[in-house]
Amino acid sequence: MKARMLGVITLFCCVLLHGCAVFSPSYTKPDVSLANVEMLKSNLWEQSFRLKLRVDNPNDRVLPIRGMHYQVYLNDMKLATGVSDNRFDVPAYGSSYFELDVRSNLWRHLADLIKLVDKQQPVDYRIDGNIRTGMWLAPSINLHEEGTLDPSQLSF
Repeated sequence: MKARMLGVITLFCCVLLHGCAVFSPSYTKPDVSLANVEMLKSNLWEQSFRLKLRVDNPNDRVLPIRGMHYQVYLNDMKLATGVSDNRFDVPAYGSSYFELDVRSNLWRHLADLIKLVDKQQPVDYRIDGNIRTGMWLAPSINLHEEGTLDPSQLSF
């Protein structure tokens, strides 16, 4: 009797776990890349930038984006930290763009930034963060984008 009950419980657990696998959406991690940087305004105490990011969805279903937390670095100097509640959907096998308005106080990094601009050397950037999706039981998407900006192509 105990063996039969143990078998029924084991079978029930297997069915339950299989059911969870069906309901848990598996997807390929989307690619997030920096598409543009625009300076909005600047004064002594605060600077405003608009970062345009592109999300490429390699999946066969819509990917809902419901918000994110991020940090922006220039040559390993933390430029900004923030959150966004941008809500949009990335189509299946498609791309969408979204913009982040970033505010920063570059005053503490002013000397380092002047050296970078004077030398006209490429500037490394990094954007780290987490993107929250609207998918049930889906983990947040870790964002790690890095690259190089050419100062001669930036307009301030």
